[in-house]
Amino acid sequence: MKKLLVFLFLASCTLMAFGQQSKPRLGILPFVGATASEGEAIANNFFNQPDINEAFIVVPRTPALDALLAEHNFQLSGFTDENNIASLVKGFNADYVVSGYIRRLGNRNLIITTIISVEDLEQVAGDYREYQRIEEIRAMMPDISKSIITTLQQGHQGLPKHKLAIAPFRITAGEVNREEAEALAEILAVEITNLGRYAVLPRTAAVQSALQELDYQMLAGTSEEDAKSLGQFTNAEYVLAGTVFRQGELNIFDTQILHLENRSRHIGGDREYIEISDGIVLMRELAFILSGIELPEAVIPIDRNSYFWSIGFSAGSSFAAPWAIATVRATLAPFPYSFLEIGFDFGLISGETDVDYYSMYPFAHYAYFRPFGRNSGLYAGAGGGYMMSKYSFPTGDIEADTFAVSLLAGLNFSGVFDISYTFRTNFEAVSNKIAVGFTRRFK
Repeated sequence: MKKLLVFLFLASCTLMAFGQQSKPRLGILPFVGATASEGEAIANNFFNQPDINEAFIVVPRTPALDALLAEHNFQLSGFTDENNIASLVKGFNADYVVSGYIRRLGNRNLIITTIISVEDLEQVAGDYREYQRIEEIRAMMPDISKSIITTLQQGHQGLPKHKLAIAPFRITAGEVNREEAEALAEILAVEITNLGRYAVLPRTAAVQSALQELDYQMLAGTSEEDAKSLGQFTNAEYVLAGTVFRQGELNIFDTQILHLENRSRHIGGDREYIEISDGIVLMRELAFILSGIELPEAVIPIDRNSYFWSIGFSAGSSFAAPWAIATVRATLAPFPYSFLEIGFDFGLISGETDVDYYSMYPFAHYAYFRPFGRNSGLYAGAGGGYMMSKYSFPTGDIEADTFAVSLLAGLNFSGVFDISYTFRTNFEAVSNKIAVGFTRRFK
């Protein structure tokens, strides 16, 4: 019996040890972009996630690795520095290394997490999230962990993978917010990685030095031999290149994947955005396009042209009292393809001899909006307001106040010119208004 118990104990220990060794080993770098203590806190929270410890053997940091982190000044780098990571991952006795950074972009905060294969030095999975306060990151960690583990375990093993190097994006100085553009490029790399069509290579020192040596400018004016050399430097078949520039109120994010062997354009796409929130959404759509995968309907973002936020003024007439109408108005669009209009009409001229007239009409409408072209659209809706009017006759004044309901329709061109028609009634009389005006469209 004693021999049997000893055998079972040894067998269970062996199985447990084998089970532990069968798990990949994971190293976790401090998250950068915040204070040193915050970066360490996020890394430690990731370290303690039950899903992470179930899927990996988590490798603790050694004093030697901490010294290497200090040598690279790693915690003070604003973004996850792939050059540093390329050196640091070798310091872990691990199969994978997690790195990440946090960044404030406009009025938004992002946490971007990536996992790199130490053997291949390839980015194999990633995740990014928005948050309001840094305290919220702790509650996000379980979902971030599950997302990365799921992507890594799926692995897209059945798909052919071509090695893709990420070239530094060309950003128009002084016109485009550089930090926003770089963050969007990082998000795009995460999305392409997770789709699994390419083995994404981080921007290591080899990639950077190769691009600098070849004076790389999206392969324009680069010889065929230079392109082949770039492939040899990076051990990549393709390179993702991009340009971010300003055009009026729009930021244009133009990308293409180039085949290094024959210097041809493999695939490309561009997207435009005004706000960083739009750019974040569009990166996933762009990743599908660059990966040659048909966009699922759920991925296609709503066209921001469908949101109509504006202020404006117009001049018009009801072809009766009041003959002259000046209007100021604003439109608010919390939802796509519709908007709330709030405005004020001021009317003058009765059209009658020796009769003065003025009116004030605050109103509100809700309208359906159908965009077409660039920043143009047509709309139709209904609403109402309160008419306050006064007629001044030689014999005295007459005031007339009444509620009215309205039906309206109009066209807006290029977010600047507006033509509208309004039908109003208080169910005793009717009036019409035709107006032409100018708008200042914000979104």
